[in-house]
Amino acid sequence: MEIKKEQVDHIFKQCKDTEEALIDLYKLILPDWEQIKTSKGSPLIGKDGWLYICECFIRLSKPTNNGFPGLWLKKGFDSSDHLPMWTVDLNHFYPIY
Repeated sequence: MEIKKEQVDHIFKQCKDTEEALIDLYKLILPDWEQIKTSKGSPLIGKDGWLYICECFIRLSKPTNNGFPGLWLKKGFDSSDHLPMWTVDLNHFYPIY
């Protein structure tokens, strides 16, 4: 699945904190996000897309957390050198409904 830089930028412009941004990123790739109780694994995204999103988390968290994107590092997507920048792979992500 492909996401767009413009979608990511929109999320970070409208969100007031990193938790809201992370949830909106998951909703972008999982339209049924509200029905998911928990999950195992992580979605994969191309390395450059991962880095771009990480920088967005740093900018969003700077006023409160000294710019450490901890939520993205702990609960965000994993990166892949084998995927194009904005391609998301859900083959290693297992939602539990």
